[in-house]
Amino acid sequence: MVKVASGVSKIKLSGIEEMNELAKEVEGLINMGQGKPVFKTPLPVINAAKKALDEGHTKYTLSRGIIELRESLSKKMREYNKIDATPEEMLVTVGVSEGISISLLTYAERGDKVILPTPSHPFFRIMAGFVGADVVEVPCVEGDFSLDMKAIEEAIDDKTKALLINTPNNPTGKIYDGKQLKKLQNLAVNEDFLVISDEIYDYIVFEKKHESIAKYGKENIITLSGFSKAYSMTGWRIGYMHSTKDIIDNILPIHNSLVVSAPDFIQVAALKAVEDITSMNFVKATTEEYRKRRDFVVKRLNEIGLPSNLPEGAYYAFSDVSTYKMDSLGFAKFLLKVAKVLCVPGISFGKNWDGYVRFSFADVPPNELAEAMDRIEKVMKRI
Repeated sequence: MVKVASGVSKIKLSGIEEMNELAKEVEGLINMGQGKPVFKTPLPVINAAKKALDEGHTKYTLSRGIIELRESLSKKMREYNKIDATPEEMLVTVGVSEGISISLLTYAERGDKVILPTPSHPFFRIMAGFVGADVVEVPCVEGDFSLDMKAIEEAIDDKTKALLINTPNNPTGKIYDGKQLKKLQNLAVNEDFLVISDEIYDYIVFEKKHESIAKYGKENIITLSGFSKAYSMTGWRIGYMHSTKDIIDNILPIHNSLVVSAPDFIQVAALKAVEDITSMNFVKATTEEYRKRRDFVVKRLNEIGLPSNLPEGAYYAFSDVSTYKMDSLGFAKFLLKVAKVLCVPGISFGKNWDGYVRFSFADVPPNELAEAMDRIEKVMKRI
């Protein structure tokens, strides 16, 4: 049998996928595990894709992406993210995951160090390990989940090539503070490493405004976002990247080699999403719906005895289960078996977070959320 490559052999299914596999045969399941929106893609976006297909938008485009979309995205970055962006500094990607992958493939290699403030999405750790980098997890401050800047500074050395953040954060919903982001941007420039900032939830924010680190300077910063979450386009696989032109030019050959370009007709549909007022109204309406679900779920979880902070963005509750006599995977399996409610063990998001589980309220309608909370409350009395 042909031996699997060493980099691949180290990659295991994340806790998210492990729980999904266990849940496949569970009848009556309420799925609070997966972070995918329940809402349909806005109709103008769907119609734009159909029209583009009819008009023959089925061929390769420039690897950077169609100019109309890059112009529109750079305008969005300037007006919403407060980043000094130009079309030449934009790259259209096949989702944020591709953006993270090609960034690390371009800049990190065996022996380099990649710093991950945790909790963070399992893909960050997987991809950094895949390129052969040494992954250093730096836990955020337990309680408010803010960045531990002192610990980050202590972790940085001459081997540090990149630091990955996600804000608003999955799984905590934390929006990182502007003062910390400004300090982190200065560190990146002074110590010569990249900050790769996944901002896929930048539109899904509640009382607090989103902060982009590149607002404080784009040098040594790669900003990633996309359409999956805010526009309910998870299966469309379309995202974008912003950085300085020299960084984009360095990444472009890897992007071209792997995917050539994002599909033409999907880029046309994404352009409609960015520019269409109906689609933006959709984003605002669904974000308000997520806020209502957040308030309900967090209130119930706290009443049940699963302490949970009020998320500032995204659509997850990260609940403390450390007082119960089981690890996070055991707790998640218990809820799945007894309550038939799927959640994700905290260990999936970093080795320091085994006392937590993540609940998603994105893909569950309000009546099922109430049922899920009732089921959890009932079984918690048995522990």
